[in-house]
Amino acid sequence: MTSFVAIDHFTKASLTAIPPDEKPTYNSLKVIHQELNANAMAIPPTHGGGHYGHLALVISTPAFNALPNTVPWDNPEHPGAAPVHGAAPTGAQISETNMLFAAQETKFLVFRGTETALQKQLLEAVPDTFTKTLKHEMYGYAQVTALQILTHLDNTYGTIDADDIKDNEKRMNADLSPTQPIEDLYNQVKDAQKFAVDHDVISDKRAISAIIGNLTKSGVFTDALKDWRKTTTAEQTMVALETHFTAADKERRRILTPKAVGYANKATEKSGKATDNKPTPTGNGIPMYYCWSHGLGPNNTHTSNSCSKPVQGHCKEATADNMMGGCCVIRRMFGEKAIYRRPQRECANQNNDENQPPANR
Repeated sequence: MTSFVAIDHFTKASLTAIPPDEKPTYNSLKVIHQELNANAMAIPPTHGGGHYGHLALVISTPAFNALPNTVPWDNPEHPGAAPVHGAAPTGAQISETNMLFAAQETKFLVFRGTETALQKQLLEAVPDTFTKTLKHEMYGYAQVTALQILTHLDNTYGTIDADDIKDNEKRMNADLSPTQPIEDLYNQVKDAQKFAVDHDVISDKRAISAIIGNLTKSGVFTDALKDWRKTTTAEQTMVALETHFTAADKERRRILTPKAVGYANKATEKSGKATDNKPTPTGNGIPMYYCWSHGLGPNNTHTSNSCSKPVQGHCKEATADNMMGGCCVIRRMFGEKAIYRRPQRECANQNNDENQPPANR
């Protein structure tokens, strides 16, 4: 039969390689596991239950048998050089024996082709230094399976230490940008929980605290956070949190899109300029941009660096985080009606006020 080329069916043509000057770690091996699993499952078998492809080649037997809708996996055997017929077979019996032989041969060749391709990918992704203990002097890795190599790597380099736990904590608490979907925050916290499940368990209470802290730092969920803090401890579950803040994020983006983004895009098209400093998020999520001469406003083309009408002493490096003594006015959104009027000063103070410098506007 025509030879089977497993890699033609893989979802990942090559695995994420470990740099030659780095040792394998829990995280780098986890990525390799995920990619090998996907490739193995992409090759459908006719045994093992048929639901997980050739996944049994890269995970342990107990792990495979624990999956739903599986039956115990046995590696296919080659049927031999040719079909073996009984004494005085009929034409129908010969045809059936030939068909069974061909099916078994195909099953074996697919199995061997897949095993060989998975092993090859793994050896290409991991520097030889870290697998060499399994290498035969004469036959190389011919007698070693992909699963045996993975087991060696996991046992030797895949353990989690204090630094890994610390890094996991950092990933869980990484700041959420106002432009990111809030689902990114949920996912990074859940990934941290999964990572720590057998080492330093992160409870839902602790995960919720991390999410609330992150949203508080973002500065764009002020009202939603006030409402959340009004709920009881019993009501503050992970499911309730996701429901509450997903709705708040949806409303925030609804307000943000037509008002801030739309106006900013029009301004950019008109001027041909792009923003050159980072926006300052407000309580309702609308980004504002700072100019030393004119203050804070929603126009992303008007910043300290791009100001077309700077006043004397203008500082191009000024931002909302470091105003450098610049204008402290907050400008209204485009088209927003002015309602506020400055109260008139008392007559008794009028003469003194006339001698004062003009207000910063």
